[in-house]
Amino acid sequence: MIRTKLKKINLVKAMKLERFGKSLIYPVTLGIFILINLIISSLSARADLSSGKAYTLSQSTKKILKKTDDIVNIKFFASSNLPTKLLPLRSEVVDLLNEYKKEGGGKVAVKVIDPKKDDESLSQAKEAGIPELQFSQLEQDKYALTAAYFGISVSYAEKKEVIPQANDIDNLEYNLTSLIYKLTQKNMSQIGLLGGGFESLRKSLDQYALLPISDLKVINSSYKALLILDDNKKQYSTEEADILNKYFAEGGRAIIFADGVWITDSLQSTKAEHNLGPVLKKFGITVDNDLVLSSLSEMVNFGNDSVQFLVPYPFWVKTNVFNQGAGYFSNFNQLSFPWVSSLSFEKVDGVEIRRLVYTGNRSWTQKEGNIFLNPQTIPQPNEKDFRQYTIIAEARNKKNGQILVVPSSRFIGERYLSKTSGNVNFIINALNDLASGGALSGIRQRTVLFYPLPEMSESQKEIFKYLNIFLLPGIFVLCGAFRLVKRK
Repeated sequence: MIRTKLKKINLVKAMKLERFGKSLIYPVTLGIFILINLIISSLSARADLSSGKAYTLSQSTKKILKKTDDIVNIKFFASSNLPTKLLPLRSEVVDLLNEYKKEGGGKVAVKVIDPKKDDESLSQAKEAGIPELQFSQLEQDKYALTAAYFGISVSYAEKKEVIPQANDIDNLEYNLTSLIYKLTQKNMSQIGLLGGGFESLRKSLDQYALLPISDLKVINSSYKALLILDDNKKQYSTEEADILNKYFAEGGRAIIFADGVWITDSLQSTKAEHNLGPVLKKFGITVDNDLVLSSLSEMVNFGNDSVQFLVPYPFWVKTNVFNQGAGYFSNFNQLSFPWVSSLSFEKVDGVEIRRLVYTGNRSWTQKEGNIFLNPQTIPQPNEKDFRQYTIIAEARNKKNGQILVVPSSRFIGERYLSKTSGNVNFIINALNDLASGGALSGIRQRTVLFYPLPEMSESQKEIFKYLNIFLLPGIFVLCGAFRLVKRK
């Protein structure tokens, strides 16, 4: 009925265009459509309906862009011969950079350059320090190597930085904003070091002046943050603890690595006596006198130079259970904790505590004085002993004094870093946030592509395994049996 009525409608008569010939009506109509298209194309409108607004720049990035005094030049070097799998990624990178340009309000210039186009473009890529990368892709039933460029250079005034390989779209906003923040700072930030063992960080923190504090009588107000490492030897005096308390009460910030139990190189355990407990207690955090064990642990070599003896060592906990509300977890998927203690908390007026990293659910503890470190003598836990523990937390007071507590002094020790752990990246991200006064906080991952399976017991794994094997065939068998019964 409605279709019949629509067919009877004559737009030419309805709009009283009979006096114009078809030769005029068609070009005018086409011109109107072109004009409307031009007007609409000049307008920018988008709606981000993704979880957590993953495709919208964070407020931290927007604030940093607005505070720039000069032009930030961003050049994206992407070859025209990119492998097919990288073409969608190229579009995502361009979209992100256009968001920077839009939010920059004229202070951000973006160029997309194909180094394979001509010699001048290739020269620009080399001058910027963008390397040529090797990509493999399947072509005509065989793998072929393709040499291509896929990097970003950022320049500001006379300074420049590069992202050699921009294929980590999840963390690209954090990495790019961090570079912009670093380039726009007029002076090198100073970081005070208490304790030793920072060798693994020095080569990654070249944007900071790392200054050892040999005598803790006063803390220089020029320090943007402190790194405090319990070396299993130093015992802080009451006077030194008071100086630290005063520093935090006035808005100071620090990352503190403090054990609940000291472990010697000969695998002997003693009570930790660093005396940092009263300092942490001001923030409502306590490093417990225990060691956490987990069924999700690192493989450790207990052999010698001639024989390797690799075993899973429950005292070296690994985890990927993070508080994604914090912006510290870019550029890595896992953290490792050699001999880590649990954290406990109590409410303190004016202090806000945020738990950052947890163990898996199948974790347990051994208390100080009853610890068995030898992998062959570790008692097996009961099911009722399993629980989840907090193993990194941060706290902030009314004056914006802030501490981030890692209850493992070997967390950044070069001897203890596994190839898959992101310990150094985590500390760099956290220190960048503390030293910037929170300017980099809140920058989240742009997309979430991987959702890890929850930790399960062996019996649960077996159930899922056999369900996966038999469920679908079983459904077909039941459907077939139902049809046979129905026919009879």
